[in-house]
This record gives sequence, C-alpha cells and structure tokens, in this order.
Amino acid sequence: MSKPIAKLKPAKQKEAIAAAVSEERQRIAREIHDRALQLLSTARLRLDMCQRQLSDDAATLKKELSVVEENLDRAITEIRNLLAENQTDEELQVGSLERRLKEELDIFRARTGFKLDFQCAVGVHNLPAPIERELYFTLREGVLNAVRHSRATELHLSLSQTAKSCQARLRDNGVGFALAATAASNHYGLKGMKERIRKIGGELTLQTAPGQGTEILITVPLE
Repeated sequence: MSKPIAKLKPAKQKEAIAAAVSEERQRIAREIHDRALQLLSTARLRLDMCQRQLSDDAATLKKELSVVEENLDRAITEIRNLLAENQTDEELQVGSLERRLKEELDIFRARTGFKLDFQCAVGVHNLPAPIERELYFTLREGVLNAVRHSRATELHLSLSQTAKSCQARLRDNGVGFALAATAASNHYGLKGMKERIRKIGGELTLQTAPGQGTEILITVPLE
C-alpha cells in the first residue's frame, strides 16, 4: 500500500502531486471524449443528414433536428458536470444494448450510405449492467471511428454469447492503418476503448494494416 502524500519527503511529495495531477488530467480528457465528444460527433452527423434532406421531407427533418438539440443539450450538461467534478453517470436502461446500437447504426447508415450489417445473439437481459454499459460506449466509439476515418463502404458488427463469455466483433473494409503508429500515439478513442473493456475484466484486440481494413474483437468473461 502506498504512503499518504502528507507522510512523504518534500521531493517525493512533489513527484506524487505531479503524478496525481497528470493522472487526473488524463482521466478528465478521457471522460470528455467518451461522455461529450461522442454526443457532439453524432449530432454533427445528424446535421449533415438534415442538410441533405432539407427540401425532401420536412417531418423527418424536424425529427432529426429535435434529436440533434437533445444530444447537444446532453453534451453541454456532461461538460458542465465534469467541470463541476460531478462524476455521476446516467445509467443506461438494462437490456437496451441491442436497441441502442441499432439506433446508432441506423443513423450512420442514413448519413453515409454504408452497408451496415448488425447481428446480435445476446439475450435482452443476459448481460450485467456494467458490461452492457461499457460495451455500448466502446462499440459506439468504434463505429464512430470507422465512419469518420476508415473510408470504408461496409461495416459489420456482431455480438454473441456463451455460458462463460460475451464477444463483440466490429469489422470494416476501409483503409486500415499501421498498428505501430497507433501504439505510439495518445489517441483517446482507442485508448479509452481498451480501458473500458479492461475495467470489466475483458480484452480488446485490434487487427489492421494499411489497405486491409480493421477488425476489433472484444471478449468479456461472464463468470
């Protein structure tokens, strides 16, 4: 067990405080990315879709603008909560993982013209709430990354479950990238995804190379 900062020597106190400040800054940056920037990115995609539908369907446009407004309000609230050090999370409704992911993919399908394939073989109430929550945010980030960066035309997402584990696989046919370059970066998207999965005892592996698309495999034990 580490000593309390107050009992350390002055030089060690300074090091411990600096490390704590750095760790807290990293945590806040990850939280802003996961809890606010994802909402803003989704809102931006919806606005692009609204622009294309401006003269086609007034009812659909009105509905989309209402969702954009809601997402922006949520993002503003999240940022205010973070700045006020109020770290309480709104819990996702248990059993809503499949529905929420389907809603996200429907948005991206309409926005991008991607061929999106979603297969879910996980029971509605089969996953513990913490696992469901972290899977949702992790997979949403993976989908956003594919939409924004991969230049893909196809995206495949599947969820399956055995008695001992849950598995999610997200694959695109985009441009891919060099894993070595990613390992050397501080990209909060991928880093945050891995940390979320580690938090629930799981493992996230990434297979990609320039010109070969990207595949993310997530395995989470259920025992």
